[in-house]
Amino acid sequence: MRQTGLAAMVAPALLFGAAISSAAPPAHPSTGPDDGELRAPAAGDWLTYNRNLPGDRYSPLSQIDRDNVKRLTVHCVLQLGEQGAFEASPVAYRGRLYVTTVHKTVAVDGASCAPLWSHTYVPADAEHLPGNRGVALYRGKVYRGTADAHLLALDAESGKLLWDVRTGQSSDGYEVTGAPIAYGGAVFAADSGADTGIMGKVHAYAADGGRPLWDFHIVPIGEESGSESWGGGNVHAGGASWSSMAIDPARGLILIPTGNPAPDFEGSHRPGANLYTDAVVALEMKTGRLAWYVQQIPHDLHDWDTAAAPALYTSGGRERMAVASKNGLLYLYDVANRSLLASPPYNTRENVDVPLRADAPVHVCPGALGQYNGPAYSAPLDMLFVGAADHCNLLKLMPPRYTPGQVYFGGMFLPDRTASGWIRGFTGAGEPRWSYHDPSMVASGITVTAGDLVLAGDEDGWFLVLDGKSGKMLYRFMTGGPIAGGVTVFEANGTEYIAVASGSSSRDLAAASAAATLVVFALAP
Repeated sequence: MRQTGLAAMVAPALLFGAAISSAAPPAHPSTGPDDGELRAPAAGDWLTYNRNLPGDRYSPLSQIDRDNVKRLTVHCVLQLGEQGAFEASPVAYRGRLYVTTVHKTVAVDGASCAPLWSHTYVPADAEHLPGNRGVALYRGKVYRGTADAHLLALDAESGKLLWDVRTGQSSDGYEVTGAPIAYGGAVFAADSGADTGIMGKVHAYAADGGRPLWDFHIVPIGEESGSESWGGGNVHAGGASWSSMAIDPARGLILIPTGNPAPDFEGSHRPGANLYTDAVVALEMKTGRLAWYVQQIPHDLHDWDTAAAPALYTSGGRERMAVASKNGLLYLYDVANRSLLASPPYNTRENVDVPLRADAPVHVCPGALGQYNGPAYSAPLDMLFVGAADHCNLLKLMPPRYTPGQVYFGGMFLPDRTASGWIRGFTGAGEPRWSYHDPSMVASGITVTAGDLVLAGDEDGWFLVLDGKSGKMLYRFMTGGPIAGGVTVFEANGTEYIAVASGSSSRDLAAASAAATLVVFALAP
């Protein structure tokens, strides 16, 4: 098992500020990917946050496998020149990577790490909780959200800003930190910021021009179906989406994971199930009408968002959907009738049913932070894989006080013990197969490949490669900064590469000294 560090790899590194001026965009125009490519991505492409529309985070590349992974080495490095949250899952198309920091969007030659263009967004409005999880790539355009609640469209070839629409009022806590997804002539994004008492919505815009198409209220209002589930408490009531979405193209549906109601911990102001929070909501892509929903946590009192996009897959002849909730359960549903098939735990769970109190804190596991990535699925192995940030909190109720743009918790929480992490393997039916316990939190996206490798990263900065069949550690590499984004597998010029987003610093997971760094691995000759 190889254990080396990034400090030994200074020679191939590129410092973003020094390299950008000498790089030029390639001569050929970029007009894709189109709907057909998104439905059936080329093996070497990673076209969405979770690679494909169903969101299974499976790469069909097999050049790197369990037998040769010990030859893996750093191929090149790009320092992006920004500190802060770095939680993107790089998108790859025809050998080119598109990656974001909080304010930058960068196109990168995947085979050399040479930057091709960069766009820096200057916030127009207040930023509440700066973060960004990546882009949507569609018909020659790159779409991304901003921490001051804007949605941008950039030219994929040059980085030129094409349009900019405001999705919400950032002074009230609205932001767009999740990666948009685009398909069928539209780009879809959702409000983040439930913890400030926003009234979250899902938005659809025309991919060309940014014309608004429809909105869906995650917290229903007025006579909308579901508003009765709030008991009159659907004001400053939360409802958000934090990471990305999945699409069921055969049914014309977009599947949105939704976050917690507000106030987070004090629920007396919002009696009822609090639809459509802590759920997966399926909407008709063309109209935004509700098709169906499955709610993981009715009347959430612990900030246990359904923060990560679901993964759609077929196992045992049944279409299934896997959903990793922040409550530490992996929910498996039958897509045809939305029946719950299994809900195995993947994280430590303690005192999950103990009522919170105002006079003394309650020790609860999982805590309120973490878990912004969901499961990966390998059809050849018929296995699901999920990672976990395993840490507990002391939760205590406090009178909720709403102030626009400020946290609206209705309580307080403190870390209670040293955090660690898990990576677990399950069968497609949800039966546990293996588990790996990491000394540090695992918040990265989990990726599985046709080489039967499970790829991940931890908060300490280790890039991890496990055997998908057994969970055995095959390779580790110290990247130098916390890994909280996705791990992308792609191909350029016939070579398989692995891109890791290292160096995240955020309130949830890491020290502020980290710097955003893209580390690309390949097999040594």
